[in-house]
Amino acid sequence: MHTISDNDLFQRLAFDNPWWEFTDDTTVKFKNAARRTFFPAFFTRLMKAGQGNVLTLAGPLRAGKTVMMRQMVAHLIEKGTSPKAVFYCAMTTPSYTATNLGTLFEMFCRRYRHGPNAELFIFYDEIQYHKNWEEELLKLAAQRPNTRIVAAVSAGAPSLIPDSTTHNGRMSTFVLPPLTFLEFLRYRGSEDTLFDLRESKGSDGQNRVNVAVKKGGLPHLNAEFHRYVNFGGFLEGILGSQRDGTPAPTFIRDGVSDRVLHKDLAGMYGINDAQELNRVFGLLAFNTAREVSMDDLAKAAGIAKNTLRKYLDYLESAFLIRRLPRVDRDCKRFQRAVAFKVYLTSPCLYSALFGPVAADDQFFSRLAETALVSQWLGAKSVADLHYASWRGGTTDLMAMHPETGIPDHVYEIDWNDRYGSPENRPDNLVDFVERNNKAALPYILTRNMARPGMMRDINLTLAPIALYCYWLDRDPTLRSFHSQK
Repeated sequence: MHTISDNDLFQRLAFDNPWWEFTDDTTVKFKNAARRTFFPAFFTRLMKAGQGNVLTLAGPLRAGKTVMMRQMVAHLIEKGTSPKAVFYCAMTTPSYTATNLGTLFEMFCRRYRHGPNAELFIFYDEIQYHKNWEEELLKLAAQRPNTRIVAAVSAGAPSLIPDSTTHNGRMSTFVLPPLTFLEFLRYRGSEDTLFDLRESKGSDGQNRVNVAVKKGGLPHLNAEFHRYVNFGGFLEGILGSQRDGTPAPTFIRDGVSDRVLHKDLAGMYGINDAQELNRVFGLLAFNTAREVSMDDLAKAAGIAKNTLRKYLDYLESAFLIRRLPRVDRDCKRFQRAVAFKVYLTSPCLYSALFGPVAADDQFFSRLAETALVSQWLGAKSVADLHYASWRGGTTDLMAMHPETGIPDHVYEIDWNDRYGSPENRPDNLVDFVERNNKAALPYILTRNMARPGMMRDINLTLAPIALYCYWLDRDPTLRSFHSQK
């Protein structure tokens, strides 16, 4: 029997790295899809990597990690990096399964005579398929201090919090979540038709873009938001009909649900009962934006709590769900976390499992809240999100200051515009703000209402949730709660 030689492996690597064949006479011109709004920040983080450190690019399957890495390769080469200094390796390739990560890299270095101090860019895709990848990459980074290493991971990331570090600060995480609402509008070509965008120069001399909804544009914005909630979390769900004739709803039903709930990934984390895992995920998806107790979930799923915890940890590590911690009416954490609020990382996953939801359906309010939370998944401030519940009351969402333990921003979702009636008053919201921090910014996120309000000397902001979701990505300071203080 013939064995796979180093030359065979290199030929496979060369297939994935066609730019290695570029010469000085090659016209460098790449054709790429539109970039995610996260691309500039990813480039900045990449250029700060090196010096023995590793950057992980984490996010769910189908979020676009591979595309963004390949766009980064193109960007680096177009900016003058030697094509032979850029290495890309997809760990889903079967021939790499039994090969050490360092072996593949050193094979590349020998072929192009890169010394130990060479400035190189290394991209490993779907790195979770390689055992002990963290230790191997950190070892490689220590040996090659001028090499910038990026590892894309779809499950089991070192951290779920963007910009966080692990392994004594040597490994940092960049999270690429499903599409934000702003990205959805841009891919759809809707932003310019919905908003007036005008550039102006600020007092600091920097160019700024002033944005206003066009007259009569809110119903159209809400229609786009409704489509985003049902179909807009993944690019293929938007472009499916343009690409291969498959309408977006069909792609969501038959494509995203199958690809995101990837059996191979679950098996790698010791989960062998895919049917049981899918049952738990279905229950969680159906209860998105609701408080869930471990007792009720274990009873409904018919499984032991220890097994349930393993499933929850996996589903969160695979960026399928997000759990928010609970506080009481005084913003105090519970000693035993027996309940949490669960969110799908993209509301379109609900459509994949249960079908699209009409905007007037009573369930849509919770999908709108799910969409709101998903706008924070690529920001470090997602770690500050909590909710409150106590006997007789709840607060939908809040941002807690990590040092003071008091809320900076407090949110109530009012998709049905019930506060448009004089008999309905946001007593819970106002009571909570009065009790914990009168300087907090309370928002009532509506379907159609946009106006300031006041109740018992507490200033309130009523704003359409679709507009607020757009602004969260448009103006990053909104996602960085504490920078506004």
